[in-house]
Amino acid sequence: MTTEDLEPPRTRMVRSAARMIRERGVTGVGMRQIAADAGGPRGSLQRYFPGGKAQVLTEAIDIALEDFVAGTLRAHADATDLPQAIGMIVASWREVLLRTDFTAGCPIASFVVDVAEVDPLRVEAEKRFSRWRTTLASLYRRFGVDRAAAWDEAVLVISALEGAALVARAGRSIEPLDAVERVLIARADQWTRNRP
Repeated sequence: MTTEDLEPPRTRMVRSAARMIRERGVTGVGMRQIAADAGGPRGSLQRYFPGGKAQVLTEAIDIALEDFVAGTLRAHADATDLPQAIGMIVASWREVLLRTDFTAGCPIASFVVDVAEVDPLRVEAEKRFSRWRTTLASLYRRFGVDRAAAWDEAVLVISALEGAALVARAGRSIEPLDAVERVLIARADQWTRNRP
């Protein structure tokens, strides 16, 4: 028996939804599938999630993001310079792709792609991108990059990682992430060298 088996049914359902979003995207996840995957009673879905699929997906996205933001959080805590921080961030994405045999994608991206017309879910995705960008910008600021450039570099990192992960999944190869890492670390080295 695992610790997940000991979790309440509602928690298991949110965790199942999170895993399924990463693997299948938002449109590939149905409420009955979530309940079945979590081993929860199907009749309890309405009681646990009166807001329906939108509610469970919104709750699930933060759990699904944990693996993808782990490197950023570690970089904030442990990196001694900007190139090392970038390496830690990319390493966490590489680890997720390899561990899941290229089946897991960024859950925010699936929100944007799959439910762009559903405004509340699109807004939830935008909030998470903004939070991630703010965290990355503060990391660049920590290593001496000015505010405007840090904000730009943060969106560059997000865009590069999202694109590289998509290409990596399509080709079942880590090479796109390796290429992005080289470019981002070279840019980080430039910021470090140009620091007053």
